[in-house]
Amino acid sequence: MSGETRTDIRTLWGRTRFASGRFPALALAIPLGLVLAVGAGAITLWAGVARGELALLIAAVFAVIMAPGLAGLVWALVVDRSTIKGAIDKPEESVESKWLNSAMSGALSDTVTVTGLGLATIAITGFDFDVLWALTGVLLIAIFSTFVRYVMAMKRG
Repeated sequence: MSGETRTDIRTLWGRTRFASGRFPALALAIPLGLVLAVGAGAITLWAGVARGELALLIAAVFAVIMAPGLAGLVWALVVDRSTIKGAIDKPEESVESKWLNSAMSGALSDTVTVTGLGLATIAITGFDFDVLWALTGVLLIAIFSTFVRYVMAMKRG
């Protein structure tokens, strides 16, 4: 053994935040994601999403479909971003982050304004409107406004 200390280099997928960051984040994320996916499949059986001969097959398909997303979620929760190769050290200070913050704050005022005008119009006309469509509209207004404001900020530089 030499007297030099081992420096932890950055890896493509990063290392965990806990246990002194000794093992790769994927080594924890993949098994936990699979366990959670099997649990989600079991919940479909328990809840009776499908009955009969195909119930087990549907639960298995559900688990297979959920596995990558749940593994990614676990990875995002356990990874230490300072151990990821190519990751920005302080993403909250990047210009893109500032563009997004500006776009989201502007989108909030757009959403409140358009939703208020829509509410006033519906109240005055007495039009009966389904809540699902109304909330979907509010969400689409917020997303569209954020997108447009972000693109405009990006073009301005």
